[in-house]
Amino acid sequence: MNKLFKIFLVFAILIIAASVLWANHQNQMYEDTFQSEYQYDVSIETLQSLHNVTLYLPLPSDGNESFLSEALKSENNLNKPTGWNCTITETKHGKMLQITAHEIDPEFHSIPVPIEEGQSEGPNRTINESTEYSEDTPFPYPEDFSIYQNVDHELDTKNPLENETTFIPKYNIKEVANQFPNEDNENVKTYQYESHLYANYNTTAENTVDISMSFMGMNN
Repeated sequence: MNKLFKIFLVFAILIIAASVLWANHQNQMYEDTFQSEYQYDVSIETLQSLHNVTLYLPLPSDGNESFLSEALKSENNLNKPTGWNCTITETKHGKMLQITAHEIDPEFHSIPVPIEEGQSEGPNRTINESTEYSEDTPFPYPEDFSIYQNVDHELDTKNPLENETTFIPKYNIKEVANQFPNEDNENVKTYQYESHLYANYNTTAENTVDISMSFMGMNN
């Protein structure tokens, strides 16, 4: 009986030891794969051609240096459209992203044909492209680029305005109600503020131009 008890005890100890080792292994795998990163997106949608384009756009910055400084040095990290020149420029509102281009043409796509149930491909999966609106290409498509940058710390996503990189310049900052409250973000702080954008280009009077930027911080 004592021998059986000893065997059972040793077996139990081995199971506990294996569980601890597995838990440590899982934690190490999580630490090895965990990363935090920023994502900055710029998009320009126009219905007609723009000529002699100069833009000054808000930059993500922690107040001292923009994370784009290093990213702009690497073409592999900046998938900008052909003909766009991007630099960080000092302005009276602080550092901003300057984009210049001789010309930015519109881009229109055809509407994709949905795949019907039971089909591996639709009858016509080709997306037609054009620089002009037509019945075949009615859908305007923006020119855009994105920059991804890994960071060496876990991002404070609950209160980024005080502790993390955000858009600059900032004006008229005010705290507002959380628009998407749930049990996971009860203590999240939400802010609203204004910034500045400068755009200069030649185009027709009836043209519509949409310039947008977004910036995200993620822990995953």
